[in-house]
Amino acid sequence: MAHQELIYGDRRTDRRYTFQLSLRFSYRKCGVAAAGSGATEDLSRGGIRFTTDDPPPVGVEIELRIEWPFLLQNVCPLELLVRGKVLRSDAQRTVASMYSYEFRTRGARSFEQAAVTTSSCNFVA
Repeated sequence: MAHQELIYGDRRTDRRYTFQLSLRFSYRKCGVAAAGSGATEDLSRGGIRFTTDDPPPVGVEIELRIEWPFLLQNVCPLELLVRGKVLRSDAQRTVASMYSYEFRTRGARSFEQAAVTTSSCNFVA
């Protein structure tokens, strides 16, 4: 009689967090730059899944700029800058691995701003 092993639950090593956040992405394919926009579905330490009307091709290096929902010191808008590689992509969802990420202050061109001004975000190092 064959032994059947049952595995319950999610076996991923990194926990996924469901967030619906606006994003913009860019990549290069065959020396040509391309860009698009969409929204995140979920994030983990090692990857991100997002939706877009114009998905990037599988295998390209991608840079994502995600509109972060919290302000730096309750004043300055932030974005999460993610660099990675597109692992899977279809008409509705794209999955990318995450090589690196960092938070940056968000300028007026990154995303449409609400009533928050970015003049207080010009920090001098």
